[in-house]
This record gives sequence, structure tokens and C-alpha cells, in this order.
Amino acid sequence: MSGFNAGYVPVILLIIGATFIPIWLGLRLRKIKPGILWMGMLLCLLFGPLGQVYVKGCIPWIIILIGVLVGVQQLVPQNMALLVMLLASPLVMFYRLSR
Repeated sequence: MSGFNAGYVPVILLIIGATFIPIWLGLRLRKIKPGILWMGMLLCLLFGPLGQVYVKGCIPWIIILIGVLVGVQQLVPQNMALLVMLLASPLVMFYRLSR
């Protein structure tokens, strides 16, 4: 099973869309309506660490959140890991926009 076939195209488009749409939306909303707390937290709830793009200086926070999310999956039970992964990014956004 080597080579590229047409069945891979929808998967590739889905991966590209799941990566670029949150980044585009966060950057767009940053210009149109900057610094709105509920909007930033909603982006983080929907898109996880990529929602951090809404506030400038997002790269270190995205890397930290991805590291935390991977580490939590390795250390705690699955139900607790899901809860931490759901709430970590909005809480970081709350911290960033509240200070």
C-alpha cells in the first residue's frame, strides 16, 4: 500500500481546515474586536490552544498548553484528562485578558 490515492484528499483538506480556520478566525477577531474576554474564552473552548491566537504573544502560550495537555494525558485517568484539556485553554485566556 504505497502511493497517493484520491481517498487521502478529504483527510488532508480536513487537517488543513482544522489548522488554518482557527488561526484565521483568531487573527481576524483580534483586529475587529480586540480584548473581549468572552470572545477569547469561547475561541479557546472551541479550538483549544489555537484559540490563544486571539491575543498577541500567543506562541509561547500555545506551546505551553500543548505540553501540558500531552503531559496530562500521560499522568492522569482519561476522564480527568478530558476535563483538564477542556478547561486549560480558556483559563489561560482568562488570565491573559484579565491582567
